[in-house]
Amino acid sequence: MKHCKHSSSLVLAIVLQMELLLGLLPHQGLAVTMEQMMQSMDMLRGACQPKFKVTTETLDRIRAADFSMEHTQDLMCYTRCIAQMAGTVTKKGEFSAAKAYAQLPIILPPEMLEAGRASVDACRDAQKPYKDSCEKIFYTTKCMSEVDPSKFTFP
Repeated sequence: MKHCKHSSSLVLAIVLQMELLLGLLPHQGLAVTMEQMMQSMDMLRGACQPKFKVTTETLDRIRAADFSMEHTQDLMCYTRCIAQMAGTVTKKGEFSAAKAYAQLPIILPPEMLEAGRASVDACRDAQKPYKDSCEKIFYTTKCMSEVDPSKFTFP
């Protein structure tokens, strides 16, 4: 398990370094653009999707805030993989509102920040009924999609 945690951290570090080198992340003081956010999301998807049996069609539906498909363990763990790479999961495998707030200005363009904060506020406790880490993150993500579907997007 430790190898998996270190591997995930290493992958995140590599992805973030690549994004910085490619100019996908904003420099200090500059806001991320919608295009940069989408490129970053595609990179995160590319890192997590091969680890789970989840189709691109299913992920495209989630990106559009459609969670009406079967909630498989692979799908739920895919959402956890993304959240881990985004730095919003605690060592216990739970969603961290504090970590999410810290990441919002880095990963969202200014026009999505208010909706992002509202989603975190509304869904910070959505994970409480669940014991499994993948379920905690999946149902938190699903909750966020329901707060403002027009502003929701996910890798």
